[in-house]
Amino acid sequence: MSNPRGAQDNQTTTGTTSPSPNLTGDPQDATYTTSPAASEQPPVTADPVGAGTAPGPIATDTDPGTGTAGETDLGAGTGGEYYSPRDVDGDGNVDLIHTRIEGVETITHIDEDGSITLVEQDTDGNGTYETGIAPTATGIRLAEDLDDDGTVDLATHLDPATGAPVRQDVIEDGRITDTRLDTTADGNPDVHLIDSNGDGRFDTALLDTDLDGITNDTLVDTNGDGTFDLRTADTDNDGTQESFDTATDGHLGSIEQFEALIPAEDHYHEQADTYPTETPADQTATDLA
Repeated sequence: MSNPRGAQDNQTTTGTTSPSPNLTGDPQDATYTTSPAASEQPPVTADPVGAGTAPGPIATDTDPGTGTAGETDLGAGTGGEYYSPRDVDGDGNVDLIHTRIEGVETITHIDEDGSITLVEQDTDGNGTYETGIAPTATGIRLAEDLDDDGTVDLATHLDPATGAPVRQDVIEDGRITDTRLDTTADGNPDVHLIDSNGDGRFDTALLDTDLDGITNDTLVDTNGDGTFDLRTADTDNDGTQESFDTATDGHLGSIEQFEALIPAEDHYHEQADTYPTETPADQTATDLA
């Protein structure tokens, strides 16, 4: 993401833009034109993935019939804000749109059928595109490079219908080490999975079984065999876990029941070498306790 032209760790959202011939150039050497007339105003800002879910202002072409040719100044006194569609490969269709709106630099990538495949943003104005948002097979992924080193550190998976976060991954050296899941769709995570020994597979599960924000149960696989050997519990809901239970017969369950909550095509299963056939749609933290 430190590359100004693109964050490679992302994929696709949906949307359309209009074909527009003779549009060439690069966001780094864009020029400004005069402010358009009232009948030729550039597109308004829009969120490509649902209200409130984009990491900043996004500009899209709202007039699929005409569009604007070349860079367009969005008006005097706006700090150099502009909208610039580009035909990079010269096929007569817009391939990307570069905008600066309210100081946020955005590059929107568009495929051959007019769908948005990736939206990248420099949200902190430091010259690097540290945020990328794109669709996945099951929703939308917002990836962030928090330290500007060119790799994703935090990935938030959003519900495509509501834009609400359903899962958030901490990523270290390309591996998911920590995941929080909202299994009840109430807007708050209730399952927290941790890879505590760095082998690529989760071994600890913290469960908020009554959905009050307090961890009720902690399950730990202490020997790495995939089954939980230790359970501690907060029996009086005071935030301190007072009781514990150990198991050698597997009655505390296994990490697989939680891994199955992660989509089968997700990168986690590649790193952990676990490939569930499908993702359960109706399990909750209480069901898994």
